[in-house]
Parts: sequence; C-alpha cells; structure tokens
Amino acid sequence: MLKYTLDIEDSSLWLRSTPADFALKQPFCCTEAGIFYAREHFNTIRDSKDSCLIFLTIAGCGQITQNGVTVKLPAGKALFMNCRSPQSYCTDPETGFWTHYWIHVDGSGVQALQELLLPENRIRSFDADESLIPLFDKVLKNMENQSAYTVMSVSLSIHRILTELITHNTVAISENQRTIRKTADWLAMHYREPMDLDLLLAMANMSKSYFMRLFRQYIGTTPYNYLLSLRMTKAKELLEVTDMTIHEIAMETGFSDDAAFSTRFSSMIGISPLKYRRAAITRHQG
Repeated sequence: MLKYTLDIEDSSLWLRSTPADFALKQPFCCTEAGIFYAREHFNTIRDSKDSCLIFLTIAGCGQITQNGVTVKLPAGKALFMNCRSPQSYCTDPETGFWTHYWIHVDGSGVQALQELLLPENRIRSFDADESLIPLFDKVLKNMENQSAYTVMSVSLSIHRILTELITHNTVAISENQRTIRKTADWLAMHYREPMDLDLLLAMANMSKSYFMRLFRQYIGTTPYNYLLSLRMTKAKELLEVTDMTIHEIAMETGFSDDAAFSTRFSSMIGISPLKYRRAAITRHQG
C-alpha cells in the first residue's frame, strides 16, 4: 500500500534512476532522490519499499513514524530509515512546511551499517551540519548519469553521508556503554542475589536481545556468566583468607546449597573448593 499527498512547491525536484549492473555492484546505490519544498499537507504512508531512506531537513520540520516511534525532524537534523517495514512521514503540523533532501539508497554497504544507524531497529534523528548539503547535491547531480565515474561518485557520496551520521551516533554509543557498565556495577554489588534479568532490562530500558548483545560487546560475556565470575572471585577470596565453612561460603556467594556451589566452582576453577583452600594454604606457607 502506498498513499501520498504531494503537496510541494513547483521548484521541488524528484529524480528516479534504474541502476545498471555496475551500479548495483557498488556498496551504495541510489534509486530515487530529491529535494522537496513541502507544504502543510504533504504526507506519505507506505507498507514497504525495497530500499532505505535518508532525510536531511533544511528548513521547517518533518514528522516520521515507524515501528511505534515518532521522530520530529527540524532543520539541522537527519534521519535514516529502512523502508521494508511500514512507515509514514509528513510535514509537521505545528510548522506547516518542510524543506528537505531525501535519498532512497540500498546496497551491501547500507545493509552493513544499519545496526549502527538503527539500534534496535528504532529510528532516531542525528545532528547534521551544512557539510552534508554538497553531498546530497552531488547525488542529485549525478544519479541520472550511469557512467562509471558518476556511479562511483554517488556511491562515495552516500558512504560519506552515512559515515557522518554514524560519527554523530558515537554519543549514543557512549551512553549505551555507560548504561551497560551501570548494570554490571549493579551485579557486582548484588552478586549474592538471584539473577534478575527483567530488573536489568528495566534499568537499561532496552529489549532483551539488544541488551544481551551490548552486554557481551562491552563486558565480554553474558550477564549470568559475569555474575558467576563475580561469585567465583569472591569465593576464592573467602577460601584463602577466612576459615568460613564451605556451606557459609556457598550462602555468602549466592548459591542455594553446598552441592550447587561445589559443582559450579569445580567446573569454572578446575578443582574443588576444598582442594583450592588446601593449595592456597600451601602456597601461603611456602
């Protein structure tokens, strides 16, 4: 399904191209592009289109909705969207006009960068300075000419546009890293307590799949394995420097019983808790 109201000024530009084989082999290619001087009633509602879309607002404001997320796109903001799931976009009603560049893009390079541009497949806006405008203009200038030079020029321009957006995304990446570190620190303070993944997800405000992937990326393992490593580190300390019984250490490190503690300790450390304690005593005496 495609519905639209093309409420745009006559000076608007809409270009289409059917990429030849050489263009399709490039990491980035363009099928449609334009600059719209959109008026109050401009809007598009689409079920699916086999490409991705980049917006850059020059003046006014747009409003884009996809996957339950609505983003306003004022001047100086850009947005990347995978059009393979339902979407809608329009002139923001509060502004009444929306001057924007737009490019439909695809290719292996676009697919490879989507994870960085669309974390959790959620659209978001990016700060975009005026240095992007010449790149959009270059795409518009060259997209209808299918010579090798212009095809490569378009591909490089799209790559530079997406790279700039990803560069601005580094702030979000740092925020994600801090969030994951915060949950890891919480586990370190509550290692005695049972694993509560739902609580961690609520703290991070992330979906399970996205949280698990980021946790492994920044911490190097899963939350549960990280919790076990914390418990084992504490257990080794208690075995070495205290005379606590195995039962007491099992309870102190969050295990339900002695057997569960001993089994897990032996599998992770390579020897039983008692043998570890004896080896530690021998080591200290030597």
